[in-house]
Amino acid sequence: MPDDRSRRAARAAAVAALVFVFAATWSILSLTDDRPGWLAVEAPEVAVVGRALEIRVTLKKSVEAAQISCTLHRADSERKGWGYLASSGPSRPAAGGETHTFRFEVPERENTAYAFALVFLSPTGRWEDGTRAATAKYMPVARDGAAATADLGPRKTRVFRYPTAEQAAKAQARAGTRRPRGRPSVWVHPALGLLLIAGAALAAVTAARTNASGPPEGRAERIVWLALAVLMAVSAVFELSGLASGLTAWGRRLAEERGVYELRRPAQKAIMAAVAAASAGLFILFIKAVRRKGSHRTLWWAGIGMAAYLAVSFVSVLSFHAVDAARSLTWQGLSPVDLVRGVGALAALLAALFAALPTARRIT
Repeated sequence: MPDDRSRRAARAAAVAALVFVFAATWSILSLTDDRPGWLAVEAPEVAVVGRALEIRVTLKKSVEAAQISCTLHRADSERKGWGYLASSGPSRPAAGGETHTFRFEVPERENTAYAFALVFLSPTGRWEDGTRAATAKYMPVARDGAAATADLGPRKTRVFRYPTAEQAAKAQARAGTRRPRGRPSVWVHPALGLLLIAGAALAAVTAARTNASGPPEGRAERIVWLALAVLMAVSAVFELSGLASGLTAWGRRLAEERGVYELRRPAQKAIMAAVAAASAGLFILFIKAVRRKGSHRTLWWAGIGMAAYLAVSFVSVLSFHAVDAARSLTWQGLSPVDLVRGVGALAALLAALFAALPTARRIT
């Protein structure tokens, strides 16, 4: 009975630890969103050329009295080329707790795929004196007759922080004195690919040397080594061919076409928090396993190495802002993200190498 109680307590502690890791990861990623909390915006789902467009802005009660302005801007199909589109009139007095309605006539402009509202506060009404600024999510610009019948009523939409003129000037000044951000070197992917190819070959050799005609434990171990060999080989193909970046670009285009691009952040945070919790759980199992002697120790080392490589690779493919920032911090062309991926692949390779040695079975 005491042993049963201690096991149940250990399991409960492990579950609590995983829940904590999930919640902590979600909270940390939420802090990187940097959403403006001083306003709420309602806007239509679509902006139709030649039709009226209405934007409603509600200021939170804590907002100071100032002049509020709202202008309409455009972006190209790649969301890179920005430009002015329309004005809703001069700035107007505003204070916390108020709701303001801004109306626009959407004009026809060349190279315009999206429209978005820019809201800012200023004591003078001039952009140069702005104290707060935010943009609403992109609205696809429609021109055909079918889109003209769409519901153009305002509905609550996402908002994003936008730098004021003063903040942009300070950021530009800091950028002038800061070392330029590096880019990962071209050798990173080929090096990782070679590590994974070597690891796959050694895992296959280990699987071939494992006694599959013996007890079920040996057969299971052989299957796991074969699975690791296939996994490493497939990962090497992704590294050497650039398929990962291609899939990321395809997923981004698909999300934009389906109109869910701006909704990706909650899903990204949930997936990354789940990956972090699963990695923590695997690490707990790994620590318990390597403390016991037996032929499975090298298998666990290989598994934890590949798990680290795959988890970080998967998270980097999601292209979350915090991960992109980490990838831009490089030393000699090596980013922290790629460093963790390389350590994981190297650990798997060394484990497979040790398991493939003729003396490995006698040592373990």
